[in-house]
Amino acid sequence: MSEIKKANDMFDREVRAGDICVYPVRRGSRMWMNKVVVKSVVIHEQGTPTIIGMKQDGYPVRIKALDRVAIIGRDGIVPFIEGGE
Repeated sequence: MSEIKKANDMFDREVRAGDICVYPVRRGSRMWMNKVVVKSVVIHEQGTPTIIGMKQDGYPVRIKALDRVAIIGRDGIVPFIEGGE
């Protein structure tokens, strides 16, 4: 039986709906960071988490490589300050 994981970013902080995150993108030699507003977090039957959100240009995105995601804001507030529950 596989272990069910939480959706954590690269700094081991739990990703929740409403968070503002960034993740790297590469096309050829061009590299940049995309910003995404998290709409929901899904934990699949295999225990793998996936972030579902909207990019800054309005397109939907699903992110599975959460070890490359960083939270930069929470509840519409940037920068993210942990412990402000």
